[in-house]
Amino acid sequence: MTLQVEITYFTDPYCSWCWATEPMLYRIRETFRDQIRVRYVMGGLVRDMAEFYDALNDIRTLAQVAPHWRMVSERSGQPIDERLWLELDDPHFSTWPACIAIRAAFLQGEAIGERILRRLRRAALTERRNISRRDVQEMLAREVEGLDLERWQADLENGWAEQAFREDLEECRRYGVTGFPTLLFRSVGRVATPGAQRPVLAVGHRSYATCREILRRLAPALQEHSPRDPLILLAEYGPLTTQELAEIYGQDREAMRMEMERLEREGKVQQIPVSGGEFWRLTRPFAESA
Repeated sequence: MTLQVEITYFTDPYCSWCWATEPMLYRIRETFRDQIRVRYVMGGLVRDMAEFYDALNDIRTLAQVAPHWRMVSERSGQPIDERLWLELDDPHFSTWPACIAIRAAFLQGEAIGERILRRLRRAALTERRNISRRDVQEMLAREVEGLDLERWQADLENGWAEQAFREDLEECRRYGVTGFPTLLFRSVGRVATPGAQRPVLAVGHRSYATCREILRRLAPALQEHSPRDPLILLAEYGPLTTQELAEIYGQDREAMRMEMERLEREGKVQQIPVSGGEFWRLTRPFAESA
């Protein structure tokens, strides 16, 4: 299949609405496969909490983030543990160190960068871990398959990762992006449809139906695929939430949970309970021919 659309994803690892967008992005990736590419830009949501103000949600302090996270979890179905914000006590808390750590991994390739972004995002949103701390970042980085830890550490020290992050911030300014998630859809290659060459900027959390319509407008020839077996998905993507799996398969969350519980009884998957929901992971390496 030929790449037809690039999605630039302006995001931040602490952003709850970005976490709520994960199910939709997994569905896009599973439906359109290699015909689309997701490119990540770190947005630096909070430079210094002492100077931060979110006018849309009236958030000035760390503690005020907690009810917002709880609301996002309730609306999206994604598990979130908002108690992280009741435990943080740094008046100058910043998401920038986490963004820089993630950008350091992207210097080793998109696949590595995606893995560490997912691991740090999951740690912050569901495990109440302060991923702005270097010791926490290093602990989580050791779990990321394929990451060259020494190179990652070196790029954090030599300034390359920070420079890459500042280039991300400049790209945010160039497109006027101030909120997350923001998705920029751009057709790749020659497209015959009039107007399809114009990029589409979608600000905020969007449904799969909305994003599918944008993709279809930019690239009418996109081929859609049925989702693969859930065991294949867990092998490729790592642990997934019930909501993510339900979105991928277009199912009700409770029906999806029942299906995963069946696989658990068969010894194929293991449930990881977290506040507000659960993840599912393989109990052993998956062999597609088995």
